[in-house]
Amino acid sequence: MSVTASRFGSSSLLLDWSGFNSHVKEIAPENRSKYGAAWDKTTASLRNRVSGFYDCPIDGELSQVAACETLAKKLIDSGKFKDCVFIGIGGSSLGPMCLMDSLKHLARNPIQFHFFENPDPIDWCYRIQKLNPAQTLVCVVTKSGTTYETLSIFMLAFDWLKKTLGEDGASQNTVAITDPEKSELLDFARAKSISTLTIAPSVGGRYSVFTPVGLFAAALAGLDVQKFLAGAKKIREYCEKHSSTAEKNLFILLANSLMTLEKSHPVHVMMPYSTPIRLVANWWVQLWAESLGKDGKGFTAVPSLGAVDQHSMLQLLRDGPNDKIIWFINVQDFGVTVTIPNVGFKSKTFDLLEKQDLGTLLSTEFRAIQKVMTNQKRPNFQLQIDSINEESMGSVMFFFSVLTAYMGELMNVNPFDQPGVEEGKIYIRENLVKQKEMAASNAVAKEEENEVHRLRFGRE
Repeated sequence: MSVTASRFGSSSLLLDWSGFNSHVKEIAPENRSKYGAAWDKTTASLRNRVSGFYDCPIDGELSQVAACETLAKKLIDSGKFKDCVFIGIGGSSLGPMCLMDSLKHLARNPIQFHFFENPDPIDWCYRIQKLNPAQTLVCVVTKSGTTYETLSIFMLAFDWLKKTLGEDGASQNTVAITDPEKSELLDFARAKSISTLTIAPSVGGRYSVFTPVGLFAAALAGLDVQKFLAGAKKIREYCEKHSSTAEKNLFILLANSLMTLEKSHPVHVMMPYSTPIRLVANWWVQLWAESLGKDGKGFTAVPSLGAVDQHSMLQLLRDGPNDKIIWFINVQDFGVTVTIPNVGFKSKTFDLLEKQDLGTLLSTEFRAIQKVMTNQKRPNFQLQIDSINEESMGSVMFFFSVLTAYMGELMNVNPFDQPGVEEGKIYIRENLVKQKEMAASNAVAKEEENEVHRLRFGRE
């Protein structure tokens, strides 16, 4: 019997690729050198910091972990903050949102996080009115320091603080996370004496969870950021120890399956079977789509949740177009036992569920659906996590980051830029300038109209 599951070194992650068996054969001899060369090129470029995320687990200057812990401790020790308004978008919010949601059961500091991403007036007015400025920390994240959505919300938030606390008080209740050199937000923070954390220029937004973008929020919540980086380091060690030998490198094995099905199965659906890690799928969507969707290439990334989406998407996944790969994430040990009680009613279903454990039920549902997909020849694979904690989350997010970088090399696209996004920013700026000019022109016209009215009224 051939091996169809293996662990990533000493990490808490296990890959099961048995769901690919009817679709993907072993790597052809003529492709071994191609995949191996691409792996060597990927790891070499990562060591040379084509993207600095790869060295964050081993370089404190790059991750800024000590600065994050120090500032978080200072704010926690002040005892005044009950809420944190966290402002960012894309890579500046999805990473910390994922960490906060996945690890909230381990958070030792009761501060409540409120993530503001979209410049929506209804959302702003509804949520901000529920908070007390004196007990609220505003954390704003934009690497460029010019992100329109983020800065618009931040300007509202800073003004909201200032109206109650004054400008000095508003500055004391604010943290800015941005580029260390070129950033309008950095200029503002320095002018207002606002505490600042920096993102290394070599680390792109969607890979920035290993910098203050993710680490500061985690430290503020009372999570162990050292364990998070240790989990990432275990995957990095696996990458360094495993060469380009295809049979021994799980990254190469998985990438071969994804590339073999690139044309026939361009839709990738991530389905974690655990509510706390549901946002891993949302974070991955940006990573996968924005990194690889270029030059007519890429995959449509879809977030899902088991067992919830068994009652919405399963029918499509099983019997719809066979163009999807299912990325299952399963948790081996939930760390808590919740037993379904006897509620004093006899029936087949009630009796069947009585004395079952919720975690066991969820895992049973996962195995059943994985079997359904495999039986229907719907390609799938499983990433199993031993348990949900800081270390495992570091491993999971680092694994997906490295896999994305490697796939970019195989697909001959740059996984670290986003030209389509940048084009959109240009058009947004042009339209904002036009609106500003139009508003100024209308104001002048209105003033002239008022002056004419005054003169006429005076003559009459």
